[in-house]
Amino acid sequence: MKALLFSIALGVMLPFLSPKNAPVTSVSFQLIRNLILVKGSVDGREGLFILDTGASDMILNSRIFKGKPTEKKFYGIHGNEIENEIKYIEFNLEGFEKNIVAHVADFTALEKITGLQLFGVIGNSLFKYCEIVLDYTFKEVTIYQLDKDGNRLSSKSIHQKPQATIPTFVGRGFPIIIVDANGKQLKMILDTGASANVMDSRQINHLNSDLLRARADSITSFGQDLVPVKSLKVNELKIGDLPCPSMKTLFVPLNQLNKNQWGISVDGILGYEFLSNFRVAINFRKREIYLWDRESVELQWAVANKNLRNNKVNRPNWEGDLNRFDN
Repeated sequence: MKALLFSIALGVMLPFLSPKNAPVTSVSFQLIRNLILVKGSVDGREGLFILDTGASDMILNSRIFKGKPTEKKFYGIHGNEIENEIKYIEFNLEGFEKNIVAHVADFTALEKITGLQLFGVIGNSLFKYCEIVLDYTFKEVTIYQLDKDGNRLSSKSIHQKPQATIPTFVGRGFPIIIVDANGKQLKMILDTGASANVMDSRQINHLNSDLLRARADSITSFGQDLVPVKSLKVNELKIGDLPCPSMKTLFVPLNQLNKNQWGISVDGILGYEFLSNFRVAINFRKREIYLWDRESVELQWAVANKNLRNNKVNRPNWEGDLNRFDN
């Protein structure tokens, strides 16, 4: 299986004046190739976007949008240089609105692998002073507005009292947490835009996993190329006191990307393989991550489904619209 990776952390974006948003915004999503796909609009034009907490900024598809050239470049996961254009836009996500600067890049490989027309990637600058809750069981993203202390202005009952609170720090606009890998402390990016976990090839010797079972795989990012890598099931990761399940992990040399793009040395990326086992919230103001285990979330899902059936209410379903957007 070809695993997709969208862990592109761009330079700092400066948001300008933005509309006032509701205290809580709920956004339904579809999972395509283990990636979160949402519907949003740029300057009133609606299309599909990947939600990517491994990207600091919004990135638009150069096949659809034209930007102004800059002298700066950004880099793919394998260190390739990509021209950087920018465009000032008004973005709307289910009523959550921002006027921002977006980057424009080549989405050829991403569209080829997903089989979809993609308008862009939503990075973290959109949620700079917010908390977002990622719920893979309910297939819903919740955006909370926060006060100056980082507390929610309003809250859903199902998002109260997480089972674990993990401190994080933000490097170049993306969340990084400390992970224990067989006794060694590793810095890992939390990335909804990665369909598999990624670890620096240099860390493979610290794991007890059976290296002889490593398999050939590939990843893609912005640009046009697929890159061959090795994949392996990793069993030794812990976050705080929470052990992680066995997770597929891709091993990639990250030294070039650390040097050119991230500006901080990270050891890997936690993507879908990790995120799908928990409900995960990222509070960008408090710099904390909250976790609920899958068992408690699935119990809530069973109760919610029962209530939906009793009240004859259907959840939004737009999967049939995935390819129905004009160029």
